[in-house]
Amino acid sequence: MSYEIIFCPLYSGSSGNVILISYKDTTILVDAGVSFRKLTCALNKIGFNKKIDAILLSHDHSDHVKCAGVYFRKLNVPIITNYRTWEAIKNSIGKVDERNVHLIETGTSFSIGNIGIDTFSIPHDAKDPMGFCFYVGNKKISISTDLGHVNEKVAQKIDFSDIILLEANHDIEMLLTGPYPYYLKQRIKSDIGHLSNEQAAQMILKLNLERTKRIYLGHLSEENNHPDVALMTVKSILKEKGVFESFDFSLDVAQRYQPSLCSVL
Repeated sequence: MSYEIIFCPLYSGSSGNVILISYKDTTILVDAGVSFRKLTCALNKIGFNKKIDAILLSHDHSDHVKCAGVYFRKLNVPIITNYRTWEAIKNSIGKVDERNVHLIETGTSFSIGNIGIDTFSIPHDAKDPMGFCFYVGNKKISISTDLGHVNEKVAQKIDFSDIILLEANHDIEMLLTGPYPYYLKQRIKSDIGHLSNEQAAQMILKLNLERTKRIYLGHLSEENNHPDVALMTVKSILKEKGVFESFDFSLDVAQRYQPSLCSVL
């Protein structure tokens, strides 16, 4: 595969998350929420066979970290996350050589090989959840899922991105009338829960999109959302506000059980 930068949500949702970003001889996995077998299948499916250089963990919830130890042992690469996330997961992911665990403060900026990374805090009910912006030259790719509410500070961080992965977790009516118990519905729609489709659209409306090529709607609930519903809801709100008359970007859903359409910059 010939490319400059490749970005691909390999799996996205509460059943497991892992994202690939690669540039030249640097490749990073963001999160480790699916089995190593599934990771290998996804990489094979998109024709990717380069060496992985690091595993970057966003927060301590199991759908993002449950296989981090396996990835570490199979790939023999560093795990990078913040202190509170590591304290929350280190006893549940199996044997890991902590000399190869690199701990950072949320808000830190650093580089892995050819890729610059800016971390920022997100509102979610985890120990110390982070979003990420990746920089290669003048290109910017941003990830912000597990986001409890439309947040000005997050919007400022992910503004002027070429590619964005943004949460659109649930349709509010599907959530309220669905099978989840009351406490779980309250958690999901709280300010430290997950973004609804409507909130995802409101978040996009806060962004300058003149550089944006693609926005992925990610972390969709299997019970409380549907890809067609998420796309229809977000598109209709953006159309009503004239966004597509001013900006030219594609809007896609990050897939739950298979690799999404890869973005190449």
